[in-house]
This record gives sequence, structure tokens and C-alpha cells, in this order.
Amino acid sequence: MRVTNCYVKTLFILSLGLFVGCQENEDAVPSTGEGKIGMSFVLGSGSNFQPNAKIANNNLEIVEGFIQIKELEMELEGRNENGQFEKEHEVDFDEIKKVTFNQFDESSDFFFHIPEAEYKDIEMELDLIENRNEPSIYLDGRYQSQGGGVTQVIFEYFGDDIDFEVEIESEDDEYFKVDRVNNPLALLEINANRWFRDVKNEELDNATIEDDGIIRINKNSNKAIYSKIVNRIKASSEIEIELR
Repeated sequence: MRVTNCYVKTLFILSLGLFVGCQENEDAVPSTGEGKIGMSFVLGSGSNFQPNAKIANNNLEIVEGFIQIKELEMELEGRNENGQFEKEHEVDFDEIKKVTFNQFDESSDFFFHIPEAEYKDIEMELDLIENRNEPSIYLDGRYQSQGGGVTQVIFEYFGDDIDFEVEIESEDDEYFKVDRVNNPLALLEINANRWFRDVKNEELDNATIEDDGIIRINKNSNKAIYSKIVNRIKASSEIEIELR
């Protein structure tokens, strides 16, 4: 598969591979059909799934983070024994889905069922939301200043006006199959490298440090840095899709 003009409001590296014999869990999301797609999240600071890597242009190392998902919307275009079809699904979670970005943490994975078919296009939108006084997007990192000291850095985004959108398309009008045997796993890497790449060492050196010793970046603290990161999240539109 190749990448076309995807409407993505944040950066994903999306690797679509066969996930055969995956284990059912209580987070499975029921829908209709015998086909199954899994979604797995991992935090990365580099381009090759390298958590805890230093970010380009500064000495910041992202350690962990999470997003909170209110619902998932999906549009499907494909064909089956009855001909071509287009379908829309909305998946509302019983509780707000808090997805932590740990390297291949199975507890963060979730699966949902779609009709068995050959697909040409699958569009997914993850609607984020703040919940229980926790932000929609949270990142925790460590910054080594140019003087050698290490300071904790926390990024917080509250609100529901950032949605993650991913479009998976077939190449050259071909189709890919989803059924009870071919269960794709969509691996979404949140790439902090790109989110923080406009932030310089000098900005972090001069950032406001709160009484608890943390550089907190949100809409009320270190606003200039916060705006750069939010703008980068909204503007990022790079995606890579591979079939393995």
C-alpha cells in the first residue's frame, strides 16, 4: 500500500500487519461482522519505534504519555458477495478509553469487529476528550539543560477539538481482505520527535519552572512553547502504511 493525501491532524506511523490469533480481552469493542481490526498504540521519539530517544533540536527525552478517547468513527468502502458497499460505524466506549503509550503494552490495545469483506478504503477518526481532571493528551519527559541538570517536562492538552484521523487506502484500486482469518493490527506510533521539533534548547532553558521543579507546558504555563507543540500536532500529516 502507498500513502495518498490522508486527512490526519497528528502524526502517526501506522503499520498495518496481519495479527493472527490475537487474544480476546474485556476491552474488545463489539460491532457487527466477523472481521476484526485491532488498534495498538506505542510512544516513540524517533522514526523507528525508539521510545526514550532524544528529540531532534533539543535534549528532551519523552518517557511516557497517554491520550483519552471518547469515541471512534469509521467509514468503510469495500465489496463482498453482494457487490460494492459503503458503511459508517460509531463506536462509543462504555467508559472513556485511556490509552497509554508504552512499548507494545497489550492492555492498551483494543479490537472491534467489521463485516468480512475486501476493502478499498477504511477511514478512522478518534475523538479525544479530557476526563477526570486529566488532559486529552499527556506527555511526560526529561530535559537535560545545557548546564547539565535534568528537569521533568510535562505537556498537557485539555479539550476535545483535536481528533486523530487516519485513512487506509488500497494501492492502484486493489483490495485488501479482512475476515476471521486475516485480522489486521493497526499500530499507531505517536511520534513526539515531530511534535517537539520546533522547540529549541534555549526555550526549554528559559522556560518557567514551577515550585515542584517541573516545566509544565499547557495553555496557562509556558504558552509560547505550548502553542508551537499544539500547532505541530494539528499540522502534522505524515503517515506510513505497510502490509506485512
